[in-house]
Amino acid sequence: MTNTTNRFLIITLTCLLFSCNKKEKENVEETSIEFNTPKDFLLEEIYHPSNHEQGSWVALAQGNGNTMYACDQYGKLYQFQTPEIGDVLNAKDVTSLDLEIGEAHGLLWAFNSLYVAVNKNWDDEISDDQENGSGIYRITDTNNDGKLDTVKMLLKLEGSGEHGPHSFTLSPDAKEIYFIAGNHTLIPESVKQNSRIPNNWDEDNLFTPYLDARGHANDIKAPGGWITKFNPDGSSFELISAGFRNPFDMAFNADGELFAYDADMEWDIGMPWYRPTRICHVTSGSEYGWRTGSGKWPAYYPDNLPAVHNLEQGSPTAVLSTSSLNFPERYKNGLLAMDWSFGTVYFIDLIEKESTYEAKREEFLSGTPLPLTDMIAGNDGNLYFATGGRRLDSHLYRLRYTGSDTTKTSQVNSNNTQERNLRKQIEEYHVTVSPKGTELAWEHLADKDRFMRYASRVALEHQPIASWLDNYKKESDNRKIIESSIALNHQGDEQLQSLILKKLMAIPITTLDAEMQMDLLRTYSLNFIRMGMPNKSEKQKIIKTLNPLFPATESAVSKELAQILLYLEADGIVNKLVERLEYHTEQKTVTEGVEMLSNEATLRSEQYGPLIRDVIAKMPPSEAIYYGMLLSNAENGWNKDLRTRYFSWYFDVLGSKGGMSFKAYMENVRQRALSHVPEKERDYFQEISGVYSPSSAVADLPQPFGPGKNYTGENMGDVVWGGLDNYQGNIKAGKRAFASATCVLCHRMRGEGGAAGPDLTQAHTKFSTYDLMFAIYSPNDEISDQYANTLFHLKDDAKLAGRIKSEVGDSIVIMPNPFNESYTVSIAKSAILKKELSPVSPMPPALLNRLNEQEVVDLFAYIIAGGDENHKIYTGKE
Repeated sequence: MTNTTNRFLIITLTCLLFSCNKKEKENVEETSIEFNTPKDFLLEEIYHPSNHEQGSWVALAQGNGNTMYACDQYGKLYQFQTPEIGDVLNAKDVTSLDLEIGEAHGLLWAFNSLYVAVNKNWDDEISDDQENGSGIYRITDTNNDGKLDTVKMLLKLEGSGEHGPHSFTLSPDAKEIYFIAGNHTLIPESVKQNSRIPNNWDEDNLFTPYLDARGHANDIKAPGGWITKFNPDGSSFELISAGFRNPFDMAFNADGELFAYDADMEWDIGMPWYRPTRICHVTSGSEYGWRTGSGKWPAYYPDNLPAVHNLEQGSPTAVLSTSSLNFPERYKNGLLAMDWSFGTVYFIDLIEKESTYEAKREEFLSGTPLPLTDMIAGNDGNLYFATGGRRLDSHLYRLRYTGSDTTKTSQVNSNNTQERNLRKQIEEYHVTVSPKGTELAWEHLADKDRFMRYASRVALEHQPIASWLDNYKKESDNRKIIESSIALNHQGDEQLQSLILKKLMAIPITTLDAEMQMDLLRTYSLNFIRMGMPNKSEKQKIIKTLNPLFPATESAVSKELAQILLYLEADGIVNKLVERLEYHTEQKTVTEGVEMLSNEATLRSEQYGPLIRDVIAKMPPSEAIYYGMLLSNAENGWNKDLRTRYFSWYFDVLGSKGGMSFKAYMENVRQRALSHVPEKERDYFQEISGVYSPSSAVADLPQPFGPGKNYTGENMGDVVWGGLDNYQGNIKAGKRAFASATCVLCHRMRGEGGAAGPDLTQAHTKFSTYDLMFAIYSPNDEISDQYANTLFHLKDDAKLAGRIKSEVGDSIVIMPNPFNESYTVSIAKSAILKKELSPVSPMPPALLNRLNEQEVVDLFAYIIAGGDENHKIYTGKE
């Protein structure tokens, strides 16, 4: 980065949490913020909205002249005149629009109108014409008196919150508007029907993905976050791109190419599918592969596009082209990208590469704490940006260049204009059916440029299959066969499966480079996903070709070979996968392409920084986890030795530190794997993985009424919150549920119960209901040293865990089963390689699966009441 100067500003920050009531008086304290700004730039604070009860600003727009607009995330729209250099705004200068609209994540001034992206739940009890919920709106001045007075909804949207409707940008020719939305925003049918992406999208995973263990986005399906464009009056919308997680903003660079900044899922850190924040080049018909839970597509899959640049962890907010700023020339063809969590503005230097770009980045500006929300280029060429969001204290700043370097725009480097123009020529056939489109697409299916190949394949998918099927049958170029087979997998029917597999099997995979091998393997998988299991003859031919190649030198090739061979049930594949599992666990192999934030950057966030540092200190072996998850789907091919090695592995992986859902995910993996173990052997292998069943100790306890169910983090939450609302149960039911769930065997409540775990009488005063719920659902997340088992690593590669009962002479006696303290195991000290706290909780997971929904609610009511029959949850009295 360029030389920086430190500037200190004293600003007020509000100490509000998510659950704060908007009407409560804000508790404000003075906090010192350290800014790092580039050399020869001057930073000025020009307004403090929160100090004047004007909310937390998350959206800005520059109107005509010096007029500027802003919006409170949970409140009104405001307008004001940009202050002169050296001046600041006063509260009287900032006025709210006298219109019933607000809560916008995005604003844009264009076509003499203010376009507003409202992010707000619709109220089913109020008619649409009486409220302005989530949607795209146009506000105009109908009587030309200088005041915006009329609101018109252009597109109603279903979805809200931080993954809801977001931002706008004006097209380079200033004729259309682009809009971006997060993955909790449904694509309206009117947009879906006019799509540059072939809209028969699907999850396209060979094995059933794992949904987030805490319930996040579990009901959100393909294609995730999306981008559309529309004309000024909103009469025509066109879907441009999809497959994002939660891109908050986008911008066109000086070349007229669109870029978005997509978010990571920090709860997934440490898992093999985790993807960091990234800058995506948004081309026509592009798909970026977000799928819920573990279903995300790797960037190397040919049916989606890779990022032009991966960043690390963060919460992306605004993106801005530097072309319209009075900044030094070296910034002119790049982007500024904001991260809310770690208070950083990055400069993304875009470097042309074929028909797309690669990028370098540097930290342009940062602050601690600095929750960045939006930025715009003012009409004066200066940068204006806001901080706030989530009801945090909000400020408005101006940054301007004061150095002597030229700020004139030089001739844009157009070395790659020809390639970009060719790609755009092909992209015209994403909306046009024409023999010329088929011809042009086929010609460039084997282009060395991945973006060109992708554009060609999507163009082909928009043309009738009959217009290119003969070309496909005659084609001999390996690359063209792979790309057109992907198109045929997407658009064809099952009758074409044998034709496609015949073409693919004719490609000598050992002669291909790693990238083409990967593309070929993904094409096989897509064929099975879309068209089903091949016939017996085809299946055996594919196994015969692929089985000798596993494991491969390249990690990605190995993983795709592993998926296909397991799916086809190749002989010996389970043994090979267990060997890979053990190898990558020993090597502590981390999935390629994921970088972690620097220690310095993590210190900018008290909320997220400690997690990142913990993960770095105990990085999960994510490549091993990939094979562990894959093996959880294997029904056949096991023997006792393989299963023992596999289930013992859970001790190794649970000693790592990952995102918030990491250990709960791993428990779900273990449960799926156990479901494939014969029932008579299930308890044994459950114990091998460190979990003892309470079945031996429940004879004297009341049995649940049932029937039970397999509760997930999401549906347990629905049960608990829904059931506790106007709860009508009694303490007798709660006490019974506490016993029938086996809680009483290890936990005391008002002096009754076991002592292997903590006393729960005062738990409700220390932990929220949410924390209690996930402590029960995923007990491995946090294990108190006081109640943790000790894990012993033995010389014969075995592992044993339990509470130490005694040490006598040359042996240690442990109690492995928390439900049966009379069961002990003696370990010779000479057989112990090392001992440590066990990462597997003595408390078994899934204990509540034996209870019906009412019993679950009764149990939580009992814990919240601390076993007190006079608690308000039972009496209804405060």
